[in-house]
Amino acid sequence: MSDPHRAKEISEEPPMSRLFIICGKQITKEQLMNHFESDGSIEECVVITDRKTGQGKGVAYVKFSKTSSAARGLLKNGTIVEGDRRPIKVMISASYNRGKHSDTSADVNENHFLRLFAIVPSSRTEEQLKEEFGCHGTVTQIRLVADKKNDKQCAAYIKFTTFLETALAIENCNPQYKAKFCVPRKHEREQQGQPTKPDPINRKRTHSPDRLASVRSDTKLVVICSSLLNQDRLWRLFDICPGMKYCNIITANEINVTAAAVYSSREEAQRAVDKIHGLEYPIGERIIVQFEDEFKEEIITKDALSHFGPPKPLVSELVPCLRKAFFICIPEPVSLKLLTDAFCRFGDLIKVYFVPGKRHGYAEFSSIIAANRAIQQLHGIQLGECQLKVLECAEYTGENKRNRTEH
Repeated sequence: MSDPHRAKEISEEPPMSRLFIICGKQITKEQLMNHFESDGSIEECVVITDRKTGQGKGVAYVKFSKTSSAARGLLKNGTIVEGDRRPIKVMISASYNRGKHSDTSADVNENHFLRLFAIVPSSRTEEQLKEEFGCHGTVTQIRLVADKKNDKQCAAYIKFTTFLETALAIENCNPQYKAKFCVPRKHEREQQGQPTKPDPINRKRTHSPDRLASVRSDTKLVVICSSLLNQDRLWRLFDICPGMKYCNIITANEINVTAAAVYSSREEAQRAVDKIHGLEYPIGERIIVQFEDEFKEEIITKDALSHFGPPKPLVSELVPCLRKAFFICIPEPVSLKLLTDAFCRFGDLIKVYFVPGKRHGYAEFSSIIAANRAIQQLHGIQLGECQLKVLECAEYTGENKRNRTEH
């Protein structure tokens, strides 16, 4: 390697043939080569080290000569490298050569690449193609689209159950088919350096959190991690997951760092939680990743509800309801989970529910005493930005209603 301290740019051909690995700081290039050599021919292995000390940073890249080899290597996520004691984290790496307007989802999320595109003779039927490509894996869908300019050929879209099967089919099918991974059209333009409609908010590392948080559908994650992780490392780690808009450190001390990572949708944020939450990076220090609303609820629970005592188990819904508490959230409703956590602390709670589409609802109790305590102590409480008003819900039997009408 020309520079042992930095990951040099490695060829991105074939696509998605490079793995990003989070591992122990003491793991060497030779250990990783031995660990992944059974998956296929390795073109390059780069272990990132500190410029000053030469110590590993716990991050590495392994570049294969085939995409299918990288797909096999991906299956070693969670395995342990010989000579170490902790499992490694393995992901398809984002492209070094990603353009300014590139969407990371085109480079990273292997689950988006289960389809291939091929040019086949128009005489081929779906059944024939399914039999031909079935030797590479399980074909779940085939769609043929006629070529208006050439009636002797047509476009075939073939879907498999796994990323590995799709890669094997592309590598081993008839070369005349010119098979390749099928990606959304906008991703193809981005890979060619032709941006789609430019995002009014570009993806520089100096984003303003306040500005980005106001974008509709953006989802913020709260990250608590080791103080050894700086802004750049956090950015690189969360940029592995598609859809990230920014990652900024909020507070830092000698023990840990609190940061915010914003994604363009909740689904993309959930993928980041699934991949990174609980990850030991550096090895021995876990990263905590939570949705901002869930993080706030935990703080609210600790600050506003702890003096009511611990949560108590719910009562079976088969038990008769003896009293209901009516509640309303002002100005906007909080989550049902938080409300249940609040009401259950008084015991004998059956269930809590909202009236559909409204900000008010009911809490059902199997005990009049528990219901009265909840009404008395929760009325007027502040749950984050929501003020909770809780009142007794008057219930009338048919006879009560008739008497009331007569008066």
